[in-house]
Amino acid sequence: MPKTRLTRKERERQRRKEEILVAASNLFSTKGFHNVSMQEIARASEFAVGTLYNFFKSKDALFDEMARVCSERVVSVLSSIIDGPGSEVERLRAFIRYQPQLLEEHGDFIKLYVSQLGQRSHKLAQMQKENSPSKVLDSKVEQLIKAGLDKSMFRPVDPAIAAKAILSTMETIAFETAELVDKAELTDISRKVEQLFIDGLLMPEGAGQ
Repeated sequence: MPKTRLTRKERERQRRKEEILVAASNLFSTKGFHNVSMQEIARASEFAVGTLYNFFKSKDALFDEMARVCSERVVSVLSSIIDGPGSEVERLRAFIRYQPQLLEEHGDFIKLYVSQLGQRSHKLAQMQKENSPSKVLDSKVEQLIKAGLDKSMFRPVDPAIAAKAILSTMETIAFETAELVDKAELTDISRKVEQLFIDGLLMPEGAGQ
């Protein structure tokens, strides 16, 4: 079904919303969530405070929207890898190997997200549970593993559990290494995750794939 074309007014509203989110992200990353006011975000985005409240009813609501937008962007990139060219083994390797670049591109938000886990753990956990983009990624990795099983590339495993194990490990490492700036170290960690899961999944005769 083709997407409905936005009107000029709707495009302008979306542009303003994105400008507010960028300004807020920059401030949160440098000063911390609790040290930034809606007035500061208004100044940084060059909008009136009232305009901000027309888009977001509170700073928490603004943060939640940032989390949603970031999640959708990450899922879109990772989905393109899963759906890309190559065998199931090659695509799973590429998926895991992308993590250092993912952390480089979204490290600031991940650090901000982690900093809020203690104060807003219930809210963030609920968001994650209801996050349909994340569910899409779960399903895609599960289907990729299932396709590899059907081709006898992987050992007999439960594809749903294997997918959750891979994604949970990658998420945990992302949270724990968000402060790292050494890309070589991040790449080494990613390689170890790849070795753990790929070597563990591959059938003995497929170990050279």
